[in-house]
Amino acid sequence: MKVVVLGSGSAYGSPMAFNQWRGLSTDNPRNYRSRASVYFEVAGRKFIIDAGPEFRVQVNQVGLTDVDAVFLTHGHYDHIASVPELPRVSKMLGHPVEVWSSAETEQELKTCFGFLFNGGEPDGVGLRWKLLPDSGSFECCGVRFQTFQVPHHRLHCSALRCGDFAYVTDWENMPEEGVAALRGVKLLVIECNNGLVYEKNGHSNLENVKRVAELVRPERVVLTHLSTRVDYDDIKKHMPDYFEPAYDGMILDM
Repeated sequence: MKVVVLGSGSAYGSPMAFNQWRGLSTDNPRNYRSRASVYFEVAGRKFIIDAGPEFRVQVNQVGLTDVDAVFLTHGHYDHIASVPELPRVSKMLGHPVEVWSSAETEQELKTCFGFLFNGGEPDGVGLRWKLLPDSGSFECCGVRFQTFQVPHHRLHCSALRCGDFAYVTDWENMPEEGVAALRGVKLLVIECNNGLVYEKNGHSNLENVKRVAELVRPERVVLTHLSTRVDYDDIKKHMPDYFEPAYDGMILDM
C-alpha cells in the first residue's frame, strides 16, 4: 500500500490568508500546509479522502493521474470545497468516479451543491454517489473498508480503516467503537489540530492522540490537520519515537 499526504493543514491552512503564520517558523517549509487530504493505493485501486479548496493543486503537485473513488469525511468546506470539480474529473478520466459520504454529509453536499444532484450539471452523470455507512464494514471498488463516526462540533466525521492503514480527522472524543476498529492498525494518520494546546473546539490535541495510541497500539502515528498552533519542529520534541508530524507531499509506504 502507498499513502501520500496531499494536505496536512487545518481549515485555514498555513500560512493563513494575508500571510498570517502566527506561531509557526517560516524557516521550515514543512510548516507550509494546504487543507487536509490523503491519497492511497491498494490492490491496484486509487482512493482519495476529502477534496478541499486545494484539491486540484494537491493532486497535480504529487503527479496523480487517476482516481477510482473519493471519500468525504464530513460537510465542512475545507473537506468538500472541490466536490464540484469531480464531475469534470470523471469526464476527463473517461470513467465513473465513486463519491462516498454518510447520509448526514450527503445532506450537507445537497445544501451546498444542489446543482450536482438535480441535473444542473450534465457532467455529473460521471459520478456515482455512494452511501457511506455510519459504522461497520463495506466494499468499494473491490476493496474492503471499515468505518465509524467521531463527533465534530455539531456534525459527525467518518473515519476509515483499510487493512493496516487508518485515517481519522476532525475529532475531539474517540468512541469505544472507534478504539475497537483501530486496534492493531499499523499506520494511523490522525488529526492533531490543536497540538500542545487543549481547547474544546471540536478538534484534538497531542495528549488526546497519545491516549488513543496507548489503546490501539499502532506501529506508526502521523499527525495531520495541523493548525498554525502546531510548529513542525516544536511538536516533534514532545512526541514518542513512533509519532511524527505530517507534511504536504509526505509519502508513507507500507
